[in-house]
Amino acid sequence: MLKSTVVKPIALILSAFLMAPTAQAALGHRSWTLRTDDTELRLSSADNGPVIESLGGRKQKHNWLAGPMSLPLMDKVWMGDRVLPTAWRLERVQDSKRTAQLTFCFTNAEPPLALRSIWRAHPGHGPVEHWLEIENRSGQRITLSHQDSLVLTGLRPRESATAWWIKRGGSNADTQGGTFQNAITNGYDLILASNCTDGASPVPWLAVQTGSEHGFYVGWEFSGLGRIRLKADADQFDLSVGNHPGFKTDLEPGETFRVPPAFVGCYQGEVDDGSYCLHRFVLEKLRPPPPRRCPDPILAYNLYLDAGGNKAREPDVLRCAATCRDLDFEAFMPDAMWFPETGDWRWDPARFERGVTPIEEFVHGSGMWLALWCAWSNGGLATNESALNIRRHPGWFNEDYKPDWKPGPFYGVHLCLGCEEAKQWAIEKTQWLVSHHRLDYLKHDIDPIMVQCNKTSHRHHYAVDASYWATMG
Repeated sequence: MLKSTVVKPIALILSAFLMAPTAQAALGHRSWTLRTDDTELRLSSADNGPVIESLGGRKQKHNWLAGPMSLPLMDKVWMGDRVLPTAWRLERVQDSKRTAQLTFCFTNAEPPLALRSIWRAHPGHGPVEHWLEIENRSGQRITLSHQDSLVLTGLRPRESATAWWIKRGGSNADTQGGTFQNAITNGYDLILASNCTDGASPVPWLAVQTGSEHGFYVGWEFSGLGRIRLKADADQFDLSVGNHPGFKTDLEPGETFRVPPAFVGCYQGEVDDGSYCLHRFVLEKLRPPPPRRCPDPILAYNLYLDAGGNKAREPDVLRCAATCRDLDFEAFMPDAMWFPETGDWRWDPARFERGVTPIEEFVHGSGMWLALWCAWSNGGLATNESALNIRRHPGWFNEDYKPDWKPGPFYGVHLCLGCEEAKQWAIEKTQWLVSHHRLDYLKHDIDPIMVQCNKTSHRHHYAVDASYWATMG
């Protein structure tokens, strides 16, 4: 939640910690306080960027910042071969009672650009979020340079501090997954490079714990390539969250680029206490609500090898579904065994002459939810008219493949969703899968988000922005 310090006390009570009327940037100092149940962050306005004055927990008096810090804004853009330094000017500050958001609105004269720094504090447990929007108001293509989602400088613990982070985990427990911690000492430099296709890469989250009393955490709400960096110097340290420093991308006239959201939250107690606060925020604020009457979490059975894998036939699948019904499973999911070959995402007509109909009727008639696995972003060599064939649409994929290339049993070449045609195909395929099968639950994997692509006709134009536009797709 958010309030302005210039509002009369009675207005604060009546608006239940919400914000003041819309504020035009004016002479003199103004400040705003954003609050969740756990975190309090104080902001003020300056002509060159928002100023974070303090950061702390609601139940602690400790200010993590050594002093006020300005959030750095993008310092240059390109127009063709020309490098143009930016000179941001604060135009106004908007606060919203309805969305609990505070927005600092800046403009740049040459080239004409608008930048919005947006802060949000939802009621309840959790962090304060921040993201940016950059609008191209010129009549030409602009190339944007790097802009971090969140920067915190001059952070100071009251005592020795420990950094905590997590690796995602994947197919190899010896090299992937796990929880890690290191003491933050002078010269400590930690870079957590997040990659959604690598099970050994970290989750885009980092916590800093001091003793057993309190701590704070940062994170990034994005699946593309990015990083969190913590760099310590003497008794202070700095944090930055966002795209890699070499990031750049093109912005067409009239387009708006969204710098992905980051967040910072404070907590009392140990890391588990902070994780609980973040968990509530993810479930209640970030995740779309599950369908009505859907068990949450749901107990699902994935049918793969136990019915014969890609040799399974209709009676085998129905027999497994009956067993799941008798064992009180809540959802039944045919996994990577129902289609004829990679890219041909329909029930194998040779093994399932009646398609999904008898299976769907039995599962729903038994009171279970029907789920389905499909790696729909993977293409192969199937010749069926509806199949995703790499020879038919070579420009849709993230790389070129040799004439003798062959797909795997359930994986193949990857669509780049930075390609508009590929994205539209994926949307239509998803809608068909859900409607044709009467699905309650669709699972897709095998790298639906590309982090590298060699095509020049897609929305990304540089290697460093491929994962951004694939994620947006």
